[in-house]
Amino acid sequence: MKLQSKTIVVTKDEETLRLDTLLKERFEACSRSYIHYLFEEGMISRNSKTIKKSFMCKEGDEILVTFKTLPDVHLFPENIPLEILFEDEDIIAVNKPAGMVTHPAPGSLSNTFAGALLYYLKTLPESEDPLRPGIVHRLDKDTTGILLGAKTRRALLALQKMFAERKVQKSYLAICHGYLNQPFVNTPIGRHPTDRKLMAPVQNGKQALTEFKLLEKHNGLCLVEAKPYTGRTHQIRVHAKYQQCPLVGDEFYGPKKPLFKRHLLHAHTLTFIHPFLDKEIFISTPPPQDFSEFWNHHTRS
Repeated sequence: MKLQSKTIVVTKDEETLRLDTLLKERFEACSRSYIHYLFEEGMISRNSKTIKKSFMCKEGDEILVTFKTLPDVHLFPENIPLEILFEDEDIIAVNKPAGMVTHPAPGSLSNTFAGALLYYLKTLPESEDPLRPGIVHRLDKDTTGILLGAKTRRALLALQKMFAERKVQKSYLAICHGYLNQPFVNTPIGRHPTDRKLMAPVQNGKQALTEFKLLEKHNGLCLVEAKPYTGRTHQIRVHAKYQQCPLVGDEFYGPKKPLFKRHLLHAHTLTFIHPFLDKEIFISTPPPQDFSEFWNHHTRS
């Protein structure tokens, strides 16, 4: 079957928009995730050459969009080894590697924490979203470190409530450009006004509070500990950029020419009161080898 295509011509008013934002405005019935999927599949081109979603158009550019049927998104068991940091009959915590997504989504159908968990445990407690059984929080694809999962229905409900009430304390390690010197950032976060895929400090956003602690600084870079007291999307990354100290390797919020292949953010510690044992659970894991090697290499005198 021949795929349906449509050519659009960029207007002068659209010159300031990234191509993915422009397409979302032109094709309102298409979700952002579907447009992202088309880019991933090479279905969007200019002058017969595929282009990236961050492409900045010019007036008169002709963009060819070929609409491809979205594959069915479903959860399936994946035989992916898990580095287990904590486990009992209700709760499991793993050290998530870079490149693993928390749950399936268009454009990210495999290599998921949910799929690996399902393979390991065989069954998971159902949630409102069938793609997220046992999932109580998430980490971005390239963020490494501690990720909790619920093995039972009672644990799922209890942990979801604890996260909603901010009773789970988390700390992250990050490598940033510049030297962070503001210990607290209390700035609301919401969708970026022109690029709806990104988050940004906005007046009408949701409350977001992050504590930063400078651990070391060398050669224009700094190693920091970040503690988010709220759970907004991309919170640490946005608040680091707000201080003009974006994370190294951050393709969305960092320099156009990144120093590393991914953003260097690691979920380092996690503390909570076990909902059924009434005792404090403290989990910690060091950053991965590539994180440490980058820091050591770029901070040598």
